[in-house]
Amino acid sequence: MIEEQATVINNEGKYVWVNTQRQSSCGHCSVKNGCGTHVLSKVLGNKMAYVRCLNIIDEMSLNNYSDLKEGDRVVIGLEESALLGGSFLMYLLPLIIMIVFGGIAVYAAKLWWPEGTDLFAVIASVSGLLLGLSFSHQFAQKNTIKNQFEPRIIKKLPEKEWLLKSVLPS
Repeated sequence: MIEEQATVINNEGKYVWVNTQRQSSCGHCSVKNGCGTHVLSKVLGNKMAYVRCLNIIDEMSLNNYSDLKEGDRVVIGLEESALLGGSFLMYLLPLIIMIVFGGIAVYAAKLWWPEGTDLFAVIASVSGLLLGLSFSHQFAQKNTIKNQFEPRIIKKLPEKEWLLKSVLPS
């Protein structure tokens, strides 16, 4: 499970809005001066990200942190399988469909109209990409109802614990 500390902004019952500070792993590597990611993190900086999290601790008992209030520190988590599945669904699947459609169009165009191969390939590839994105969107909507791809509150941090972590160097 991928975990991150966050601060509660708003508690809506089933969902809690939190903000986390986006951090780069740069600065810990020996080649940071020659790395494009380091330069990009300097330009973009560490910005705040607002995330809606599922406020359910245990799926079976449906217990939640109904007492969370603004300013509370929590640990949020997302399953690795959800991250990998979501990445595949949103990035790789549309590209695969686009490449397959483009390949089929090139093959068909060589048989019927060899001069129009490029035109058919472009039209079919764009159509395949749009179809793949549409399919990914529909699939994600169905699985969002099951809360499969949503981060959730794992635990509430005691006030003393996060105060010490924020003051003491790690």
